[in-house]
Amino acid sequence: MPDDEVNLRAANAYVVWPLAVLDYFREPAEATAWSLLHTRQALVFGVAAWLGYFALLTLPLLVVIVVPSASTGAIVWLYGVAFLADLTAAVILAMLAFRYRARALRGDLFSVPLVTPLADRLLRIER
Repeated sequence: MPDDEVNLRAANAYVVWPLAVLDYFREPAEATAWSLLHTRQALVFGVAAWLGYFALLTLPLLVVIVVPSASTGAIVWLYGVAFLADLTAAVILAMLAFRYRARALRGDLFSVPLVTPLADRLLRIER
């Protein structure tokens, strides 16, 4: 198992992904292959989650722009449904981030569905 501080940094990056950006571009000297893998996965997970959530937040606005003749009642209903979808997505993403953090804190080596293959292609670990 890696050093405790490196382990904690890699695990916390799943919850606060800008930490993964810092660790990825300013790789600590004591970083291990284990911590680099988690940092890379956390970075791609965080960016993908942020982009997906931002897209979900903009959907109601895009619908209103595409369908400008929608009634006020339909727009209010659309934004109400979108608010529930945004809230649900936020809870799911937070649960996933804390779950991945807990697994990394235990020292597990795991892959995140859809994220790990993307991280393998975009951010290679070079030693």
